[in-house]
Amino acid sequence: MSTSSTSVLYNVNVPHSSLPQGQFGRMFRTLPAWEPTESGEPAIIQGLMDFANTAMSEPTDDPIGDNANMAAGYTYFGQFVDHDITFDPTSSLQRQNDPNKLSNFRTPRLDLDCLYGEGPSDEPFMYDNKQHGMFLIGTTGTQNEPDLPRNVQGRAIIGDMRNDENVIVSQFQLAMLRLHNAIYGQLMFPDGIVPEKFELDGPKFEQAQRILRWFYQYVVWNDWVKRIVKDSIWQKVLKKQGNLYSYGGQFYKWENEPYIPVEFSVAAYRFGHSLVRPGYQVNLNTDTGLGFGVDIPIFHPDRVPAQDDLELHDLKGFKTMRSKHTIQWDWFFDMRSSGGPFPQASRKIDPQLSSALFKVTEGPGGINHLAFLNLIRSWRMGMPSGSSVARAMGFEPHAINEPHEDILWHYILKEASGPKGQSGKMLGEVGATIIAEVFGGLLYGDSSSYVKSDPNWTPDQEPALMALIPEGKPESASATDNDPTKWVWQVADLLRASGAPINDTDVTSTIETGQNPPLTA
Repeated sequence: MSTSSTSVLYNVNVPHSSLPQGQFGRMFRTLPAWEPTESGEPAIIQGLMDFANTAMSEPTDDPIGDNANMAAGYTYFGQFVDHDITFDPTSSLQRQNDPNKLSNFRTPRLDLDCLYGEGPSDEPFMYDNKQHGMFLIGTTGTQNEPDLPRNVQGRAIIGDMRNDENVIVSQFQLAMLRLHNAIYGQLMFPDGIVPEKFELDGPKFEQAQRILRWFYQYVVWNDWVKRIVKDSIWQKVLKKQGNLYSYGGQFYKWENEPYIPVEFSVAAYRFGHSLVRPGYQVNLNTDTGLGFGVDIPIFHPDRVPAQDDLELHDLKGFKTMRSKHTIQWDWFFDMRSSGGPFPQASRKIDPQLSSALFKVTEGPGGINHLAFLNLIRSWRMGMPSGSSVARAMGFEPHAINEPHEDILWHYILKEASGPKGQSGKMLGEVGATIIAEVFGGLLYGDSSSYVKSDPNWTPDQEPALMALIPEGKPESASATDNDPTKWVWQVADLLRASGAPINDTDVTSTIETGQNPPLTA
Protein backbone atom coordinates (compact mmCIF):
# COMPACT_ATOMS: atom_id res chain seq x y z
CA MET A 1 0.00 0.00 0.00
CA SER A 2 1.56 3.26 -1.09
CA THR A 3 1.58 6.34 1.09
CA SER A 4 0.11 8.39 -1.71
CA SER A 5 -3.10 6.34 -1.62
CA THR A 6 -3.58 6.97 2.08
CA SER A 7 -2.14 10.41 2.74
CA VAL A 8 -5.44 12.23 2.28
CA LEU A 9 -7.02 10.14 5.03
CA TYR A 10 -4.94 11.27 7.95
CA ASN A 11 -5.00 15.05 8.29
CA VAL A 12 -4.50 15.38 12.04
CA ASN A 13 -5.53 18.30 14.19
CA VAL A 14 -7.04 16.63 17.22
CA PRO A 15 -8.24 18.91 20.01
CA HIS A 16 -8.15 17.65 23.58
CA SER A 17 -11.32 17.09 25.51
CA SER A 18 -11.73 19.82 28.09
CA LEU A 19 -13.98 17.82 30.40
CA PRO A 20 -13.65 14.43 32.12
CA GLN A 21 -17.32 13.56 31.80
CA GLY A 22 -19.22 12.34 28.75
CA GLN A 23 -19.24 9.00 27.01
CA PHE A 24 -15.64 9.31 25.83
CA GLY A 25 -12.98 11.57 27.31
CA ARG A 26 -9.39 11.75 28.54
CA MET A 27 -7.71 10.78 31.77
CA PHE A 28 -4.67 12.97 31.07
CA ARG A 29 -6.12 16.04 29.40
CA THR A 30 -3.16 18.32 30.10
CA LEU A 31 -0.49 16.07 28.61
CA PRO A 32 0.64 16.89 25.07
CA ALA A 33 0.16 14.39 22.27
CA TRP A 34 3.00 12.11 21.20
CA GLU A 35 4.82 13.76 18.30
CA PRO A 36 6.38 11.84 15.40
CA THR A 37 9.90 12.74 14.32
CA GLU A 38 9.03 12.51 10.62
CA SER A 39 7.98 15.64 8.77
CA GLY A 40 4.85 15.65 6.66
CA GLU A 41 1.90 13.33 6.62
CA PRO A 42 3.15 10.78 4.04
CA ALA A 43 6.42 10.34 5.93
CA ILE A 44 4.60 9.95 9.25
CA ILE A 45 2.31 7.27 7.84
CA GLN A 46 5.22 5.44 6.24
CA GLY A 47 7.14 5.59 9.51
CA LEU A 48 4.25 4.06 11.43
CA MET A 49 3.83 1.39 8.79
CA ASP A 50 7.53 0.50 8.78
CA PHE A 51 7.63 0.34 12.57
CA ALA A 52 4.60 -1.95 12.68
CA ASN A 53 6.06 -4.29 10.06
CA THR A 54 9.58 -4.49 11.46
CA ALA A 55 9.19 -4.10 15.22
CA MET A 56 5.72 -5.46 15.97
CA SER A 57 5.57 -8.72 14.05
CA GLU A 58 6.01 -11.96 15.98
CA PRO A 59 7.94 -14.76 14.23
CA THR A 60 5.52 -17.55 13.30
CA ASP A 61 7.77 -20.16 14.96
CA ASP A 62 8.43 -18.25 18.21
CA PRO A 63 8.94 -21.04 20.79
CA ILE A 64 8.75 -18.85 23.91
CA GLY A 65 5.77 -16.65 23.19
CA ASP A 66 3.16 -18.47 25.28
CA ASN A 67 1.75 -16.90 28.45
CA ALA A 68 1.37 -19.58 31.13
CA ASN A 69 -0.66 -17.15 33.26
CA MET A 70 -3.37 -16.72 30.63
CA ALA A 71 -5.42 -19.48 29.03
CA ALA A 72 -6.35 -18.75 25.43
CA GLY A 73 -10.05 -18.27 26.18
CA TYR A 74 -9.35 -15.09 28.13
CA THR A 75 -8.36 -13.39 24.88
CA TYR A 76 -11.93 -13.69 23.66
CA PHE A 77 -13.58 -13.09 27.00
CA GLY A 78 -11.66 -9.81 27.02
CA GLN A 79 -13.02 -9.09 23.53
CA PHE A 80 -16.57 -9.80 24.73
CA VAL A 81 -16.10 -7.41 27.68
CA ASP A 82 -14.76 -4.70 25.38
CA HIS A 83 -17.85 -5.00 23.20
CA ASP A 84 -20.03 -4.68 26.29
CA ILE A 85 -18.66 -1.28 27.26
CA THR A 86 -17.52 0.41 24.04
CA PHE A 87 -19.04 0.77 20.61
CA ASP A 88 -18.58 3.81 18.38
CA PRO A 89 -19.96 3.18 14.88
CA THR A 90 -19.26 6.80 13.91
CA SER A 91 -15.51 6.48 14.51
CA SER A 92 -13.17 5.48 11.71
CA LEU A 93 -9.60 5.87 10.61
CA GLN A 94 -10.79 8.08 7.78
CA ARG A 95 -12.18 10.76 10.08
CA GLN A 96 -10.65 13.25 12.43
CA ASN A 97 -11.91 12.49 15.93
CA ASP A 98 -12.29 14.55 19.07
CA PRO A 99 -12.98 12.26 22.04
CA ASN A 100 -15.30 14.91 23.45
CA LYS A 101 -17.53 14.49 20.39
CA LEU A 102 -17.38 10.72 20.02
CA SER A 103 -20.59 8.88 20.79
CA ASN A 104 -20.36 5.61 22.71
CA PHE A 105 -23.46 3.73 21.62
CA ARG A 106 -22.58 1.07 24.18
CA THR A 107 -23.39 2.13 27.74
CA PRO A 108 -20.17 2.54 29.75
CA ARG A 109 -21.33 -0.07 32.26
CA LEU A 110 -20.78 -3.78 32.67
CA ASP A 111 -24.48 -4.43 32.08
CA LEU A 112 -24.47 -6.93 29.19
CA ASP A 113 -26.34 -4.66 26.82
CA CYS A 114 -24.36 -6.42 24.09
CA LEU A 115 -26.49 -9.41 25.12
CA TYR A 116 -29.86 -7.91 26.08
CA GLY A 117 -30.00 -5.01 23.66
CA GLU A 118 -33.05 -2.89 24.50
CA GLY A 119 -34.95 -5.89 25.86
CA PRO A 120 -37.73 -8.15 24.55
CA SER A 121 -40.23 -5.32 24.11
CA ASP A 122 -38.04 -3.04 21.97
CA GLU A 123 -35.94 -5.68 20.17
CA PRO A 124 -38.20 -8.74 20.03
CA PHE A 125 -36.31 -10.21 17.07
CA MET A 126 -33.61 -11.48 19.47
CA TYR A 127 -36.12 -13.27 21.71
CA ASP A 128 -38.26 -16.38 21.43
CA ASN A 129 -41.91 -15.62 20.61
CA LYS A 130 -43.12 -18.83 22.24
CA GLN A 131 -40.97 -19.00 25.36
CA HIS A 132 -41.27 -15.32 26.20
CA GLY A 133 -38.22 -13.91 27.96
CA MET A 134 -35.87 -16.53 26.50
CA PHE A 135 -33.28 -15.67 23.86
CA LEU A 136 -33.54 -17.31 20.47
CA ILE A 137 -30.93 -20.01 19.89
CA GLY A 138 -30.03 -20.90 16.32
CA THR A 139 -28.57 -23.98 14.69
CA THR A 140 -26.10 -24.67 11.91
CA GLY A 141 -28.86 -26.08 9.69
CA THR A 142 -28.51 -29.66 8.51
CA GLN A 143 -26.14 -30.55 11.36
CA ASN A 144 -28.46 -28.92 13.95
CA GLU A 145 -25.48 -27.76 16.04
CA PRO A 146 -26.34 -24.88 18.39
CA ASP A 147 -25.29 -21.55 16.89
CA LEU A 148 -26.25 -17.92 17.25
CA PRO A 149 -29.63 -17.05 15.71
CA ARG A 150 -29.02 -15.82 12.16
CA ASN A 151 -30.86 -14.29 9.24
CA VAL A 152 -31.07 -15.97 5.83
CA GLN A 153 -27.68 -14.52 4.86
CA GLY A 154 -25.95 -15.94 7.92
CA ARG A 155 -25.57 -12.71 9.92
CA ALA A 156 -26.11 -13.11 13.66
CA ILE A 157 -29.21 -11.54 15.22
CA ILE A 158 -27.59 -10.37 18.46
CA GLY A 159 -27.09 -7.21 20.49
CA ASP A 160 -23.63 -6.47 19.07
CA MET A 161 -22.53 -7.60 15.61
CA ARG A 162 -18.88 -7.67 16.73
CA ASN A 163 -19.58 -10.70 18.94
CA ASP A 164 -19.73 -12.71 15.74
CA GLU A 165 -16.27 -11.66 14.50
CA ASN A 166 -14.84 -15.13 15.08
CA VAL A 167 -16.10 -18.54 16.13
CA ILE A 168 -14.63 -18.33 19.65
CA VAL A 169 -16.31 -15.07 20.68
CA SER A 170 -19.55 -16.07 18.92
CA GLN A 171 -19.62 -19.34 20.87
CA PHE A 172 -19.07 -17.38 24.09
CA GLN A 173 -21.96 -15.08 23.15
CA LEU A 174 -24.02 -18.23 22.58
CA ALA A 175 -23.08 -19.54 26.03
CA MET A 176 -24.19 -16.28 27.64
CA LEU A 177 -27.52 -16.41 25.78
CA ARG A 178 -28.03 -19.93 27.07
CA LEU A 179 -27.00 -18.92 30.60
CA HIS A 180 -29.72 -16.27 30.71
CA ASN A 181 -32.22 -18.82 29.43
CA ALA A 182 -31.14 -21.33 32.06
CA ILE A 183 -31.35 -18.84 34.95
CA TYR A 184 -34.71 -17.51 33.78
CA GLY A 185 -35.94 -21.08 33.34
CA GLN A 186 -34.93 -21.91 36.92
CA LEU A 187 -36.79 -18.87 38.25
CA MET A 188 -39.89 -19.61 36.18
CA PHE A 189 -39.95 -23.40 36.56
CA PRO A 190 -37.92 -24.58 39.59
CA ASP A 191 -38.97 -28.20 38.92
CA GLY A 192 -36.93 -28.09 35.71
CA ILE A 193 -39.89 -28.81 33.43
CA VAL A 194 -39.94 -25.92 30.93
CA PRO A 195 -43.05 -25.88 28.71
CA GLU A 196 -42.81 -25.15 25.00
CA LYS A 197 -44.92 -21.99 25.37
CA PHE A 198 -45.28 -19.46 28.18
CA GLU A 199 -45.78 -15.73 28.67
CA LEU A 200 -43.19 -13.22 29.84
CA ASP A 201 -42.87 -12.73 33.57
CA GLY A 202 -41.35 -9.24 33.78
CA PRO A 203 -40.12 -9.37 37.41
CA LYS A 204 -38.52 -12.79 36.92
CA PHE A 205 -36.91 -11.65 33.64
CA GLU A 206 -35.39 -8.66 35.47
CA GLN A 207 -34.26 -10.94 38.29
CA ALA A 208 -32.54 -13.23 35.78
CA GLN A 209 -30.88 -10.18 34.21
CA ARG A 210 -29.66 -9.01 37.59
CA ILE A 211 -28.27 -12.43 38.55
CA LEU A 212 -26.43 -12.85 35.25
CA ARG A 213 -25.12 -9.28 35.25
CA TRP A 214 -23.79 -9.56 38.78
CA PHE A 215 -22.24 -12.97 38.12
CA TYR A 216 -20.54 -11.52 35.03
CA GLN A 217 -19.40 -8.36 36.88
CA TYR A 218 -18.03 -10.45 39.72
CA VAL A 219 -16.00 -12.56 37.28
CA VAL A 220 -14.76 -9.52 35.33
CA TRP A 221 -13.33 -7.91 38.44
CA ASN A 222 -12.26 -10.95 40.50
CA ASP A 223 -10.92 -13.11 37.68
CA TRP A 224 -10.22 -11.14 34.48
CA VAL A 225 -8.91 -7.86 35.92
CA LYS A 226 -7.17 -9.58 38.84
CA ARG A 227 -5.45 -11.93 36.40
CA ILE A 228 -3.90 -9.11 34.34
CA VAL A 229 -3.17 -6.59 37.14
CA LYS A 230 -0.80 -7.17 40.02
CA ASP A 231 -2.38 -7.28 43.47
CA SER A 232 -0.81 -4.07 44.80
CA ILE A 233 -2.70 -2.07 42.15
CA TRP A 234 -5.88 -4.21 42.06
CA GLN A 235 -6.41 -4.06 45.82
CA LYS A 236 -6.22 -0.29 46.17
CA VAL A 237 -8.70 0.54 43.39
CA LEU A 238 -11.74 -1.09 45.02
CA LYS A 239 -11.37 -1.40 48.79
CA LYS A 240 -13.88 -3.27 50.90
CA GLN A 241 -14.44 -1.42 54.17
CA GLY A 242 -17.07 -3.08 56.31
CA ASN A 243 -20.16 -3.46 54.17
CA LEU A 244 -19.15 -0.86 51.59
CA TYR A 245 -16.63 -0.47 48.79
CA SER A 246 -14.60 2.68 48.36
CA TYR A 247 -12.97 3.75 45.11
CA GLY A 248 -9.24 4.45 45.26
CA GLY A 249 -8.56 5.49 41.68
CA GLN A 250 -6.17 8.43 41.37
CA PHE A 251 -6.32 9.21 37.67
CA TYR A 252 -9.71 8.00 36.40
CA LYS A 253 -12.22 10.51 37.76
CA TRP A 254 -15.67 11.61 36.62
CA GLU A 255 -18.09 14.36 37.58
CA ASN A 256 -21.54 13.05 36.64
CA GLU A 257 -21.10 9.44 35.59
CA PRO A 258 -18.25 7.18 34.39
CA TYR A 259 -17.01 7.55 30.83
CA ILE A 260 -14.62 5.60 28.61
CA PRO A 261 -11.17 7.24 28.45
CA VAL A 262 -9.44 7.10 25.10
CA GLU A 263 -6.24 6.17 26.95
CA PHE A 264 -8.14 2.98 27.83
CA SER A 265 -9.99 2.26 24.57
CA VAL A 266 -7.28 3.33 22.11
CA ALA A 267 -4.22 2.23 24.07
CA ALA A 268 -4.33 0.25 27.31
CA TYR A 269 -7.14 -2.22 26.60
CA ARG A 270 -5.72 -3.01 23.19
CA PHE A 271 -3.10 -5.07 25.03
CA GLY A 272 -5.47 -7.93 24.20
CA HIS A 273 -4.32 -7.90 20.58
CA SER A 274 -0.96 -9.24 21.75
CA LEU A 275 -2.68 -12.27 23.34
CA VAL A 276 -3.98 -13.63 20.01
CA ARG A 277 -2.48 -16.91 18.84
CA PRO A 278 -2.00 -17.58 15.11
CA GLY A 279 -4.36 -20.54 15.41
CA TYR A 280 -6.32 -22.70 17.85
CA GLN A 281 -7.19 -26.34 18.40
CA VAL A 282 -11.01 -26.47 18.44
CA ASN A 283 -12.15 -30.06 19.18
CA LEU A 284 -11.47 -33.68 18.22
CA ASN A 285 -13.50 -33.90 14.99
CA THR A 286 -10.80 -35.05 12.58
CA ASP A 287 -13.35 -35.63 9.80
CA THR A 288 -13.85 -31.87 9.44
CA GLY A 289 -10.20 -30.86 9.42
CA LEU A 290 -9.93 -30.42 13.19
CA GLY A 291 -8.44 -32.69 15.82
CA PHE A 292 -5.72 -32.88 18.45
CA GLY A 293 -2.66 -30.89 17.41
CA VAL A 294 -4.41 -29.17 14.48
CA ASP A 295 -4.28 -25.38 14.72
CA ILE A 296 -6.98 -23.57 12.75
CA PRO A 297 -6.03 -19.94 12.01
CA ILE A 298 -8.25 -17.32 13.59
CA PHE A 299 -8.07 -15.50 10.22
CA HIS A 300 -6.73 -17.29 7.17
CA PRO A 301 -3.59 -15.48 5.90
CA ASP A 302 -4.82 -15.73 2.30
CA ARG A 303 -8.22 -14.19 3.00
CA VAL A 304 -8.84 -10.89 1.24
CA PRO A 305 -12.09 -8.90 0.91
CA ALA A 306 -12.70 -9.85 -2.72
CA GLN A 307 -12.46 -13.54 -1.83
CA ASP A 308 -14.29 -13.43 1.48
CA ASP A 309 -16.84 -15.99 0.31
CA LEU A 310 -14.23 -18.65 -0.45
CA GLU A 311 -14.17 -21.72 1.77
CA LEU A 312 -10.92 -20.93 3.50
CA HIS A 313 -10.62 -22.95 6.69
CA ASP A 314 -10.32 -20.47 9.51
CA LEU A 315 -12.35 -19.30 12.53
CA LYS A 316 -13.60 -16.10 10.97
CA GLY A 317 -17.18 -15.27 11.85
CA PHE A 318 -20.10 -13.33 10.32
CA LYS A 319 -21.52 -16.53 8.86
CA THR A 320 -23.19 -19.76 9.91
CA MET A 321 -20.73 -21.87 11.88
CA ARG A 322 -19.04 -24.68 9.97
CA SER A 323 -20.20 -28.20 10.75
CA LYS A 324 -18.78 -29.76 13.93
CA HIS A 325 -16.86 -26.62 14.93
CA THR A 326 -18.45 -26.38 18.38
CA ILE A 327 -15.82 -25.08 20.80
CA GLN A 328 -14.53 -27.52 23.43
CA TRP A 329 -14.09 -25.11 26.31
CA ASP A 330 -11.66 -27.14 28.46
CA TRP A 331 -9.19 -26.59 25.63
CA PHE A 332 -9.56 -22.82 26.18
CA PHE A 333 -9.93 -22.46 29.96
CA ASP A 334 -8.38 -24.32 32.87
CA MET A 335 -11.05 -26.79 33.99
CA ARG A 336 -11.08 -30.02 35.94
CA SER A 337 -11.37 -31.96 32.69
CA SER A 338 -8.44 -30.13 31.04
CA GLY A 339 -5.33 -32.22 30.60
CA GLY A 340 -2.13 -32.67 28.65
CA PRO A 341 -1.33 -29.52 26.66
CA PHE A 342 -4.69 -27.95 27.50
CA PRO A 343 -5.85 -25.35 28.04
CA GLN A 344 -4.01 -23.69 25.18
CA ALA A 345 -2.17 -20.59 26.34
CA SER A 346 -2.57 -17.09 25.07
CA ARG A 347 0.51 -15.30 23.81
CA LYS A 348 2.52 -13.04 26.09
CA ILE A 349 1.71 -9.37 26.56
CA ASP A 350 4.49 -7.87 24.47
CA PRO A 351 4.93 -5.59 21.43
CA GLN A 352 4.94 -8.45 18.90
CA LEU A 353 1.56 -9.38 17.36
CA SER A 354 0.98 -12.84 15.97
CA SER A 355 0.97 -13.61 12.26
CA ALA A 356 -2.83 -13.94 12.43
CA LEU A 357 -3.01 -10.15 12.65
CA PHE A 358 -0.59 -9.26 9.85
CA LYS A 359 -3.41 -9.04 7.28
CA VAL A 360 -6.56 -7.57 8.80
CA THR A 361 -9.25 -7.00 6.18
CA GLU A 362 -10.18 -3.50 7.27
CA GLY A 363 -8.85 0.04 7.13
CA PRO A 364 -7.34 1.91 4.17
CA GLY A 365 -6.68 -0.41 1.24
CA GLY A 366 -8.70 -3.22 2.80
CA ILE A 367 -5.71 -5.21 4.12
CA ASN A 368 -3.46 -3.96 6.93
CA HIS A 369 -1.24 -5.05 9.77
CA LEU A 370 -3.36 -4.54 12.89
CA ALA A 371 -0.38 -2.95 14.64
CA PHE A 372 -0.31 -0.26 11.94
CA LEU A 373 -4.03 0.43 12.38
CA ASN A 374 -3.58 0.78 16.14
CA LEU A 375 -0.58 3.08 15.77
CA ILE A 376 -2.41 5.25 13.24
CA ARG A 377 -5.41 5.50 15.55
CA SER A 378 -3.19 6.50 18.48
CA TRP A 379 -1.56 9.25 16.44
CA ARG A 380 -4.85 10.53 15.07
CA MET A 381 -6.45 10.57 18.51
CA GLY A 382 -3.60 12.60 19.95
CA MET A 383 -2.59 10.03 22.56
CA PRO A 384 0.04 11.27 25.03
CA SER A 385 3.37 9.50 25.05
CA GLY A 386 3.79 6.51 27.34
CA SER A 387 6.71 8.07 29.18
CA SER A 388 4.73 11.25 29.92
CA VAL A 389 1.85 9.18 31.33
CA ALA A 390 4.31 7.19 33.45
CA ARG A 391 5.75 10.39 34.91
CA ALA A 392 2.27 11.79 35.55
CA MET A 393 1.54 8.61 37.53
CA GLY A 394 4.78 8.91 39.48
CA PHE A 395 6.56 6.00 37.78
CA GLU A 396 10.03 6.05 36.28
CA PRO A 397 9.60 5.47 32.53
CA HIS A 398 11.28 2.53 30.89
CA ALA A 399 13.91 3.06 28.22
CA ILE A 400 12.77 4.31 24.81
CA ASN A 401 15.12 3.14 22.06
CA GLU A 402 13.11 4.40 19.08
CA PRO A 403 10.57 7.28 19.05
CA HIS A 404 7.64 5.06 17.98
CA GLU A 405 8.15 2.97 21.11
CA ASP A 406 6.77 5.88 23.13
CA ILE A 407 3.30 5.67 21.52
CA LEU A 408 1.14 4.83 24.55
CA TRP A 409 -0.17 1.52 23.20
CA HIS A 410 3.32 0.26 22.34
CA TYR A 411 4.73 1.65 25.59
CA ILE A 412 2.22 -0.41 27.61
CA LEU A 413 3.04 -3.59 25.68
CA LYS A 414 6.79 -3.11 26.11
CA GLU A 415 6.34 -2.21 29.78
CA ALA A 416 4.58 -5.54 30.40
CA SER A 417 7.37 -7.57 28.81
CA GLY A 418 10.42 -5.51 29.81
CA PRO A 419 12.59 -5.24 32.93
CA LYS A 420 9.98 -3.09 34.69
CA GLY A 421 7.14 -5.42 33.74
CA GLN A 422 5.90 -8.93 34.45
CA SER A 423 7.78 -10.85 31.72
CA GLY A 424 4.71 -10.66 29.52
CA LYS A 425 2.45 -12.46 32.00
CA MET A 426 0.64 -9.38 33.33
CA LEU A 427 0.44 -5.67 32.62
CA GLY A 428 3.07 -3.29 33.95
CA GLU A 429 2.42 -0.25 36.12
CA VAL A 430 1.02 2.19 33.55
CA GLY A 431 -1.18 -0.34 31.74
CA ALA A 432 -2.37 -1.97 34.95
CA THR A 433 -3.26 1.35 36.56
CA ILE A 434 -5.38 2.46 33.60
CA ILE A 435 -7.14 -0.91 33.29
CA ALA A 436 -7.82 -1.38 37.01
CA GLU A 437 -9.01 2.18 37.59
CA VAL A 438 -11.38 2.16 34.62
CA PHE A 439 -12.96 -1.21 35.43
CA GLY A 440 -13.11 -0.41 39.14
CA GLY A 441 -14.58 2.99 38.34
CA LEU A 442 -17.22 1.56 36.01
CA LEU A 443 -18.37 -0.82 38.75
CA TYR A 444 -18.22 1.79 41.51
CA GLY A 445 -19.98 4.43 39.44
CA ASP A 446 -22.87 2.14 38.46
CA SER A 447 -25.59 2.28 41.12
CA SER A 448 -27.04 -1.00 39.83
CA SER A 449 -23.78 -3.01 40.03
CA TYR A 450 -23.23 -5.56 42.78
CA VAL A 451 -20.40 -3.34 44.08
CA LYS A 452 -22.86 -0.55 44.93
CA SER A 453 -26.14 -2.45 45.35
CA ASP A 454 -24.97 -5.42 47.44
CA PRO A 455 -21.24 -5.28 48.26
CA ASN A 456 -21.34 -8.59 50.14
CA TRP A 457 -22.93 -10.45 47.23
CA THR A 458 -21.30 -13.62 45.89
CA PRO A 459 -22.64 -16.04 43.24
CA ASP A 460 -23.32 -18.81 45.75
CA GLN A 461 -26.14 -16.70 47.24
CA GLU A 462 -28.34 -17.29 44.17
CA PRO A 463 -30.24 -20.64 44.29
CA ALA A 464 -31.30 -20.30 40.63
CA LEU A 465 -27.64 -19.99 39.66
CA MET A 466 -26.24 -22.64 41.96
CA ALA A 467 -28.76 -25.16 40.63
CA LEU A 468 -27.01 -24.89 37.27
CA ILE A 469 -23.45 -25.41 38.50
CA PRO A 470 -22.19 -28.99 38.69
CA GLU A 471 -21.39 -30.02 42.27
CA GLY A 472 -22.65 -26.63 43.48
CA LYS A 473 -19.20 -25.09 43.63
CA PRO A 474 -16.85 -23.26 41.26
CA GLU A 475 -14.45 -24.96 38.88
CA SER A 476 -11.46 -23.88 40.97
CA ALA A 477 -12.77 -25.46 44.20
CA SER A 478 -11.40 -28.82 45.27
CA ALA A 479 -13.68 -31.77 45.87
CA THR A 480 -13.38 -31.23 49.65
CA ASP A 481 -13.62 -27.42 49.63
CA ASN A 482 -17.09 -26.57 50.93
CA ASP A 483 -16.32 -23.09 52.27
CA PRO A 484 -17.91 -20.44 49.96
CA THR A 485 -15.74 -17.69 51.49
CA LYS A 486 -12.71 -19.35 49.89
CA TRP A 487 -14.25 -20.03 46.49
CA VAL A 488 -12.78 -18.30 43.45
CA TRP A 489 -15.31 -17.74 40.66
CA GLN A 490 -13.91 -17.60 37.15
CA VAL A 491 -14.97 -17.32 33.51
CA ALA A 492 -14.99 -21.12 33.45
CA ASP A 493 -17.96 -21.04 35.85
CA LEU A 494 -20.02 -18.86 33.50
CA LEU A 495 -19.50 -21.54 30.86
CA ARG A 496 -20.24 -24.47 33.18
CA ALA A 497 -23.47 -22.87 34.41
CA SER A 498 -24.59 -22.21 30.82
CA GLY A 499 -24.42 -25.88 29.85
CA ALA A 500 -21.84 -25.11 27.18
CA PRO A 501 -19.84 -28.13 25.95
CA ILE A 502 -16.83 -28.44 28.22
CA ASN A 503 -15.14 -31.74 27.27
CA ASP A 504 -15.05 -34.06 24.27
CA THR A 505 -18.09 -36.01 25.48
CA ASP A 506 -20.09 -32.78 25.71
CA VAL A 507 -19.02 -31.76 22.21
CA THR A 508 -20.07 -35.11 20.76
CA SER A 509 -23.44 -34.90 22.51
CA THR A 510 -23.98 -31.30 21.42
CA ILE A 511 -23.30 -32.13 17.78
CA GLU A 512 -25.49 -35.24 17.84
CA THR A 513 -28.47 -33.84 19.75
CA GLY A 514 -28.31 -30.12 19.00
CA GLN A 515 -28.73 -29.35 22.70
CA ASN A 516 -26.46 -29.41 25.71
CA PRO A 517 -28.43 -29.63 27.91
CA PRO A 518 -32.03 -29.39 26.55
CA LEU A 519 -33.98 -26.39 27.78
CA THR A 520 -37.47 -27.76 27.09
CA ALA A 521 -39.34 -30.69 28.54
